[in-house]
Amino acid sequence: MRSTIIVSAFAALALAAPRPQEIEFDQIDAVPDSTPVVVPVDVSVDTVDILPKAAVVAAAEAAVTEVATTVKRSFLDEGDNLSKRGQICSVQPAGTGPAVSPDDAQTFKDYQLFSDKANFYALPANVPQGYTLGFSNLKASTSMLPYLGFKTLDKYDPIACQVYCDQQEGCTAFNLYYERDPTVDPNDASCDNPPSLTNIKCVRWGAAVSTATVVNKGQTRGNFSVVIAGSNGYNKIAPPGPQDGFNGPSVLGGALNAPLDPKTKTNTYMGYKFFSFTDYPAFSQGVLACTTACKAQTAYNGRHPPATGKPSVCNQVNVYVLSKNNQPEGMYCSMYSESWASDYATNLGQYRGSDFYSVSQSYTYELASYAATYGKICAVGGCPNGSFKGGSCGGYGANADGTC
Repeated sequence: MRSTIIVSAFAALALAAPRPQEIEFDQIDAVPDSTPVVVPVDVSVDTVDILPKAAVVAAAEAAVTEVATTVKRSFLDEGDNLSKRGQICSVQPAGTGPAVSPDDAQTFKDYQLFSDKANFYALPANVPQGYTLGFSNLKASTSMLPYLGFKTLDKYDPIACQVYCDQQEGCTAFNLYYERDPTVDPNDASCDNPPSLTNIKCVRWGAAVSTATVVNKGQTRGNFSVVIAGSNGYNKIAPPGPQDGFNGPSVLGGALNAPLDPKTKTNTYMGYKFFSFTDYPAFSQGVLACTTACKAQTAYNGRHPPATGKPSVCNQVNVYVLSKNNQPEGMYCSMYSESWASDYATNLGQYRGSDFYSVSQSYTYELASYAATYGKICAVGGCPNGSFKGGSCGGYGANADGTC
């Protein structure tokens, strides 16, 4: 797998910053073009080795000091005899699903039992608790970046797949489906179209799945057609977890687009950080990196104060999944010196040429010490309870005489 250079490009509060806060692309452009992960077809288990929390914290802290951090994600195969891989006509992992007759790709895709199972487990009463249905009974599977591994199941069972997802921190969704695979590796003319077997695959993902992510319709191995049927996707309802030293998360319907401070008319937007799903495949890792970067940025600014005025302090972050044409790219982390109410979450995405970058799974966290004194600013009609219309002087609060 390729490594990605994590680039830091925070804007100081005193410098000009975009208003409104449109999606910026300098850090995104610095990351090599992403390639959606296609689930392997020649193993029975694929485990993704994700970064431990300490490594995420270290990388996020290093990034804000403009030190490039190289992080490599590795994949570990289990339950597979690696010595047999690549051998001519080597036996493939045994399937646990029903055999389909006649043995051809179209019959497999149209097999009624597969559709019946998928439709049954799409019924509201049969969707696993804590999840919602993302799609059902499709003849393709999800392929995107935040991949967290898979395993084959003994039966088509969303509950078993949900348990597998819940065992992995950062698993946000799973895809369950039937796959037609060869009994031997069709890598030679003597076995280029062998009999098939049926695997029941449970795949974990680090971002929400939808019909837009279902782009893997199978592949050809030799003259053998790998195809998919009965594909259901499920998304976890629970928001990301709490973060040390922060209040939240608070769910938003889009990304924040905050105005100037109502009192000082200064910009509270401090810049952003982008954490690619290539290196941070778990949603929770992106959230931890974002809140860590917020605290580290405040500390860094304090060590490098501006010539005039006070150094900017990070009191709120808005973290969300940024997708390019419905394919998740990574976690976008915007930082603010003051906390803004959900009414300002008006950025739902934007076009860049013919490509559309969309916002989903958007949340805010507020520094707890700041939130203990100041509510979320809301200077527009319909402000939620607990918000107030005055600013907080760039996050520092007013002097005793009311001045900033």
